[in-house]
Amino acid sequence: MAPQKTFTHPIDIDWLLQYVDKSAMIIDYGCGYGRIVKELIDAGFSNITGFDTSIEFIKKGEQHHLPIYHIPAPEALPLENNQVDCFLLFAVLTCIPSNIGQSNLISLLYSKLKPGGLIYISDYYLQENEVSKSRYTYYNDDKDNFGVFSLPEGGTFRHHSKDWIKTLVNDFTIRDEQEIEVKTMNGNAASAFQMMLMK
Repeated sequence: MAPQKTFTHPIDIDWLLQYVDKSAMIIDYGCGYGRIVKELIDAGFSNITGFDTSIEFIKKGEQHHLPIYHIPAPEALPLENNQVDCFLLFAVLTCIPSNIGQSNLISLLYSKLKPGGLIYISDYYLQENEVSKSRYTYYNDDKDNFGVFSLPEGGTFRHHSKDWIKTLVNDFTIRDEQEIEVKTMNGNAASAFQMMLMK
């Protein structure tokens, strides 16, 4: 479905620049077709790279000659520990339904960040509309793993309780957070959160 999908979570460049400069090493993890990578390059950022496990998204982005690369598995980041100034994690957690999968990813990114490095997360809390509420369920019947749902065209996704997100990022200092309105990749209105985390 990659060629048909459009991502819309906005990156707040002014907010990002409060924490990093335009020469910082920024990694867009789960970059898709490179929408944010291109936006930051156009804004003058000079050291931005994207990685994604979807070869179809990478092929889509390569048409625009962006510095984005396919990785064969989520943990296969070709980066040294304590190297990265900032990770962007935009609508990635929603694609990882399990607690353990999310925890493993956050631990991986933590290891790659420099001391004082950042993760800029944009993702979904549990939605309050009735359609969303009616489809939320537990992952593998785990009562601690709520907010999971499947779409008719395929794919299992997740929205998150605020308590779970606070648990997930417990090793970080939350420097700032905000809630925004976005469109999902299928064009539906949704509430999202953005969070700036410091190692």
